[in-house]
Amino acid sequence: MSIIQILLESDPSVRRMTQKYLLGTEEAYVSEGWIGQFNALFDPSTHRWGGGIYGPKWISTFYTLRDLMSLEVNPKATEYQAGMETLIHNIWNKGHSVKRDVCVVAMLISMICYGDGDGHIVDEMMDYLISKQLSDGGWNCSSGSNVSSVHTTLSVLEAYRDYQHYGYKSHLEVIQMQSSEGRELLLRKHLMRRETTNELLFNQIDTPHFPFRWKYDFLRALFYFTTIKYPYEVRLEEALALLKEKMKKGYLGKGTTYSGLLHFKMETGKIGAMNTLNALRVLKFYAHEYYEAVIKE
Repeated sequence: MSIIQILLESDPSVRRMTQKYLLGTEEAYVSEGWIGQFNALFDPSTHRWGGGIYGPKWISTFYTLRDLMSLEVNPKATEYQAGMETLIHNIWNKGHSVKRDVCVVAMLISMICYGDGDGHIVDEMMDYLISKQLSDGGWNCSSGSNVSSVHTTLSVLEAYRDYQHYGYKSHLEVIQMQSSEGRELLLRKHLMRRETTNELLFNQIDTPHFPFRWKYDFLRALFYFTTIKYPYEVRLEEALALLKEKMKKGYLGKGTTYSGLLHFKMETGKIGAMNTLNALRVLKFYAHEYYEAVIKE
């Protein structure tokens, strides 16, 4: 059985995205499978998941909404919209601030843009991110730091991408400039290495994982560059070569998991459907011949 067929027989959300991104057919949003399981755990009386806003990890409203966005839930779904408003009220409302830092605000912007949220609130958040760029071109959630974090930088770049993709326009000029500078920071590191010693930035950066929470890894970085249709350049090559090496079996595993509470386990087999789907999307864009060989096996 081909890897495409395996993905088509996976969770309905994986099937839909496989059809959309690999086979080029538009499919209606799904509400079954993992998405249905998440939505069944939504508390309509509090408009929350897991009884909390940012915590407990990973069952809070924040991280549940992030999982739903990664599965491409219908952004107009009642649960998604209500959860999004809960996060805005509790994270951006000055009187009820739960967790305001650069990384969290960046991830929240992505979720709000996905849900077509209030542009005035999004622009306030964008002003915050714009003001936090460091001199090396990136961002760090640690206040007072003058050295960027790849975790935070990628979350901001994703927020800037989503701001543009979903039609928000007020800050386009400045975020296009800052995005270029942030990408250059990652490219100088070849997406995964220290500029000073050429060592890996941290353990497990070379291991894809899903859900990725707020964590950086080389596949998540490659996936970002794919989604903005960034032209191939040589500084992407090491990460692409690593991805090809890891795809020798024709698929990726579920990858690294992080300690914390779960609503339920999404990936339970040896094949990590979401990691594999994202890897194939990268290969289809940057290494089409290799992609064709993989899907024909």
